[in-house]
Amino acid sequence: MSAEKAEKIIREIEVKPSVLEQIKKEVQRSKVVTPQSLALKYNIRVSVARRLLREFEKEGLVVYIDGNSKIRIYRGTKAKAPKEG
Repeated sequence: MSAEKAEKIIREIEVKPSVLEQIKKEVQRSKVVTPQSLALKYNIRVSVARRLLREFEKEGLVVYIDGNSKIRIYRGTKAKAPKEG
C-alpha cells in the first residue's frame, strides 16, 4: 500500500448560473449523460447532478434511456439518434 493518502475532493453543492447554462447546452447535444459524468466534469456532487438531470428531463432537455436504482442514463434531445441496423 502507498504511504500517501489520496486527497479528498470537495465538490460544489450549488451550481453557478453561468455554469448551469453551459451544462444545459452540453446535455442537449450529448449522446449519453449520467449524473456521474456531469459531477466529474463540472466538479459538482453526484446528488446535485442527479437533481439537475431530473429537472432537465421535466423541461424536455434530456430523455431518460435506461438505468436502475444506482445509475440513470439520459440522452440529450438534440443528440443524433443512434442508427439501428
